[in-house]
Amino acid sequence: MWRELYFQNEQFERGINRLLNSGTVHVNHSTGRITPIHHSLDAGANWLFFGHVTALRDCHLWHQIMFNYFDIVPEFCKLRCWKVVTKVRNFLEAIQFYNAMLASPYHRADLMPMHGKVGIDERYYSSGHFNAFVYCDGSDDAHVKYAAVRALVNDLIPTGPDIPIIIKRSCTEFERKFGPTNTPFWQSMSPEELDIQHRLEDICDSELISAVQPDWIKNKIIAKMVRWANTVGDKSWLEYFEGSDFLTAHAVTYHDQPTTQGAKQAKNIPKLRATLKPKQKEK
Repeated sequence: MWRELYFQNEQFERGINRLLNSGTVHVNHSTGRITPIHHSLDAGANWLFFGHVTALRDCHLWHQIMFNYFDIVPEFCKLRCWKVVTKVRNFLEAIQFYNAMLASPYHRADLMPMHGKVGIDERYYSSGHFNAFVYCDGSDDAHVKYAAVRALVNDLIPTGPDIPIIIKRSCTEFERKFGPTNTPFWQSMSPEELDIQHRLEDICDSELISAVQPDWIKNKIIAKMVRWANTVGDKSWLEYFEGSDFLTAHAVTYHDQPTTQGAKQAKNIPKLRATLKPKQKEK
């Protein structure tokens, strides 16, 4: 079976070679399975997690390996992954959204569990500097959670009614590559895609996303979000720190204090500009 796979399925062989040469994985000596090199919590992450993200998703295997190296959209991602996206517009709304998710009764797993993340979105093809996602299993689940998120945002965030909230399917990267999610591609898996997916599941270790972030990592991520907000001109973080701008460097300026010689030379600028204007062509 493996002989046929390697010699008849160039997509699989090409993907395996790229993956093993990427520097992101290694082959475990004890198990013989492909394992992520950095198999730990990401202390430099952009995202604050809430709920129980591990419940349904193996995003490292599905996105970082199957999609990035084998150009397939895995079965769950294609057929069942839906998301409620809250388009928080600044740092303050992002933090307020996070607190709303933690304060909501839906945070309890015995009710309607909310799994998701909120934080910095640095992707150039995604509008906005921050984003918030609630993960859903199918259309019905997405519409129920959309109503719940809409109510929580409206009730617990002062600017909530003005914050856009949408439902989308799958990862944006998948849709950019394979087209809109309302096309036939997204309705089924081909035998070739399923074959590659199952073989990768057989030889790759999972790296489930953990929503359990210790307080020091949460604080580190919030500090990163504050710096990001200030970098992109979002001053809403000042309200979080009661107006204390301890980040921005305030340089001494001198443009309104010209010297006598400088002021005299500056008067010649209009004359100089006139000499630089292109001459009109004679008719």
